[in-house]
Amino acid sequence: MIALLRQIQSGSSASYALERDGQTCCTAEVPFSIAAPGIALFRQGEPWLRITPNLGDSVKKMVRNGSWRTVPCDITDASGAQIGTIAKIRKGTFLSANYYTELRSSGRVLQIYEVGLGKEGMRYPVYEGGVQLSQVEKEPVVLDNLDEYSLCSLDDFGELAALLFALFIDFHSYRNAGEHARGKKSFQYVYTRRKEILAKYDPDFRSRCEIH
Repeated sequence: MIALLRQIQSGSSASYALERDGQTCCTAEVPFSIAAPGIALFRQGEPWLRITPNLGDSVKKMVRNGSWRTVPCDITDASGAQIGTIAKIRKGTFLSANYYTELRSSGRVLQIYEVGLGKEGMRYPVYEGGVQLSQVEKEPVVLDNLDEYSLCSLDDFGELAALLFALFIDFHSYRNAGEHARGKKSFQYVYTRRKEILAKYDPDFRSRCEIH
């Protein structure tokens, strides 16, 4: 399964559309907010899910056994019931640490790693334990602050995990909130050096998803 998450509006607020086979599967909105804006997802025009910063956990920093949780967010359904969480994790010491994003949903715990391939862009493999479920891909060139993410998944759950992560990482790393751009082209080349993180990237994973 291959889908494309496109940012279609950038500035004080942001809008996204998830497309597969030329059809829009869902949309997402990040409205302007002075306090803590959240991400609202819609399916067939109806409220579906919401990603909201957990300000209480953000203040606590959530330090446990050498593990730091930052920018934690709650995931809720249309009724407001919490169905998951997502946060950035730093594990290790001050001099040596690994970083990943942890997504908890439906009783499952996923790890998403950041792999920079320079001019080939960013790859974010999504794992459950030692099994890869999906992958988010981002090109290094962005026009008018409108980012795009390819979601490569083996099943529906993997695609949902990739979608939630892509919105989360765009919100925290690439959104350029408040900046209105026209005719702008930006480049970002990131190179991952740590062998244990590079080992998480499978260059053949996308082709496996294309046949599903």
